[in-house]
Amino acid sequence: MPTIEQKIARKQDELNRLKTKQRKLETGQKVIIGGMMLSLAKDDPQIAEQLLNLIGKHITRKTDLDRLEDVITELRSSFEKGFNHGL
Repeated sequence: MPTIEQKIARKQDELNRLKTKQRKLETGQKVIIGGMMLSLAKDDPQIAEQLLNLIGKHITRKTDLDRLEDVITELRSSFEKGFNHGL
């Protein structure tokens, strides 16, 4: 028969597995929503502008901004293209 410590360890392992599963689910959801937003922003200059404004307001770490450099450039291009076409 397992000791109390062994039972606790098993429950902690189970809890850790569930937490990992939850993080993976949340990460997948973020990826799907992020992909959707980028796709919409590339096709809609107004959404591109909104997304650029949100990035400027909420993403402040240089390393994060560096990782988004290509995305920001593409969003600016989408916005400017729409702006130049009178949207």
